[in-house]
Amino acid sequence: MTDFVFLRPYLFVLFIPLLILFYYSSTKKIKQQSYISARLLTVLMKSEPRRSKINIPAVLFLFSCLIIIALAGPAIPKKTALVKSSTNTIILLGMDKTMHADDLKASRLALTKQKLIAYLEKNKATNTALIAFAGTAHIISPFTDDHGTLAHFVEALNPEVMPKPGSSVPDAVKLAGSLVTQLKPNSQVRLLLITDQLTVLQSEKIVNYLQPFNWPVDIVSVGTSTGSVVPLPEGGLLRTHTGQLIVAKTPLTVLTDAATKLKGKIIDINSLDHYLTDNQDNTTPKTTHETLVYTEIGYFVLLPLLLMSILFRRGYILCLLFLISVPEYSHAKDPALVLYEQGKYQQAAELFQNVIWKGNAMYRAGKFDAAISFYEKVNTDISNYNRGNALAHTGKIKEAILAYNHALQLNPELREARENKAILELWLKKQTPEDKDDAAIAALQNKDGNIEKALSFLKTLPEEPGDLMQKRLQLQQKNKSD
Repeated sequence: MTDFVFLRPYLFVLFIPLLILFYYSSTKKIKQQSYISARLLTVLMKSEPRRSKINIPAVLFLFSCLIIIALAGPAIPKKTALVKSSTNTIILLGMDKTMHADDLKASRLALTKQKLIAYLEKNKATNTALIAFAGTAHIISPFTDDHGTLAHFVEALNPEVMPKPGSSVPDAVKLAGSLVTQLKPNSQVRLLLITDQLTVLQSEKIVNYLQPFNWPVDIVSVGTSTGSVVPLPEGGLLRTHTGQLIVAKTPLTVLTDAATKLKGKIIDINSLDHYLTDNQDNTTPKTTHETLVYTEIGYFVLLPLLLMSILFRRGYILCLLFLISVPEYSHAKDPALVLYEQGKYQQAAELFQNVIWKGNAMYRAGKFDAAISFYEKVNTDISNYNRGNALAHTGKIKEAILAYNHALQLNPELREARENKAILELWLKKQTPEDKDDAAIAALQNKDGNIEKALSFLKTLPEEPGDLMQKRLQLQQKNKSD
């Protein structure tokens, strides 16, 4: 194995202009010295010219060489063994409307998202799948070790994107069983059930279903036994169909009993982000693989150069070279993007230079015709996809389908456009002629952009992830029904 490498060897090309500059500087000085004889120069200056004991050009050349070497990134490679748990975790996340209850601050839903994302961040070595359930259960993500993507999915989830209200825990467990069939035989599996509801009958069903398997089920309880009323995002409180006010109480006794029968543990939502990190032991099978980690040492060269530069009258020049050679990682934030994130879409549209983002801002402001006019100015997969969304909102369903077709012609891998197109086509088939457009438009309401803040810097990605999540789950449910 190589003991010494350069991470940016292409920067050695800077030696070419440096050598040219040094050669030019040296020859120019010799020519200047030949214009006036040394004896005449002594008479004119009334003293013999002082000769510097330090060859400044040579020292600067040496310093410049060291700076280039430092910028080229000298590094020492080292093999590091990365440990990866061979346990496959399936997260079953409850998303009934009772998750809006505020007996936990700021709400059960907000706290659950916060703790679950922290859990994913601290357990990156685990192969994880995500299932969301309410009245129906849906696979949000198959097994993956990309916990950043899982965190984005968690942010986009909320009870409003689920096709049916309720808490069908048995359906979620059965769906988890279908995911396990994708794994190798005898794979280690652990279920993590996060819910604020569980009946005794549901507990018996999942215990009977999981009895043939050796999968421990840890249950995360969300909420308190005293409960609270459930404020809804659209206003008002959650009630039964008869108008009776619902007080969402978490059945801690039932959850604890179920966790014991399922060979798992009961976990309070407040300690979820610490749970598996603190409870992993040496008996859990793990796999390892080696990777090269580079320790860069180039910037250590620049520190003594900075100190040495003060020995020269023009040392500030070297100080400046040192400062500009250190990478700068701070980035100014786009004022238009700041206004956009603050919900000031009209003002953001005026400041955006990018046509698609002008359209996005007008789309968010509810000015769909104006958004369409911006999207029509460019012909990309994203602009056509966004144009299709805006057309659907204006009731031009067939034109929206054509826009999705254009997006797919440019990018056949644009899954969101394919799903949106399929949903509109399905509604066109199912609806009667007089209510086709109204039903399709109504289904494209209730926008949710929770992931948008996390992905705002990826300006080429489709927007409205929460909305896409809602349509995706609706389509899954429709396919199940058919």
